[in-house]
Amino acid sequence: MVAGRKSAERGAALLVAIVALAVVAASVMTVATVVESRIAAFRMSERDLRLDAMVDGAMAEALAQLSVDPDDSGVPPHQLDQGTVTSRITRVAPGIRQVVAEARLESWVATIDARVDLRHGWPRVVRWNRRQGPG
Repeated sequence: MVAGRKSAERGAALLVAIVALAVVAASVMTVATVVESRIAAFRMSERDLRLDAMVDGAMAEALAQLSVDPDDSGVPPHQLDQGTVTSRITRVAPGIRQVVAEARLESWVATIDARVDLRHGWPRVVRWNRRQGPG
């Protein structure tokens, strides 16, 4: 009878160990899923911030060119960071320019579309529209 009791205790202990292992495995899987989603969100935030900085730089470059030469046509595509930036400047009316700055990184594009007034002797942005998404 003592041998049967020890065998039952061993069986119960094994069952408790298996259940505890299953609970630990489920907890680890839950934590791994949360960490994975946070890493993905961090990567998206990093890409968005880099694109914002790149397109802001492209717009600043175009506005600087306009302050020197009101007839400038923009900046051709060139490498910046791990992507490319460019800008196009078109004349809308006397003293008014449309400036489109664009940044590309991986498969994403950020664009700033601005209306610029040059009639005061310096570039003054009167309208600003920012877009970002897959491109």
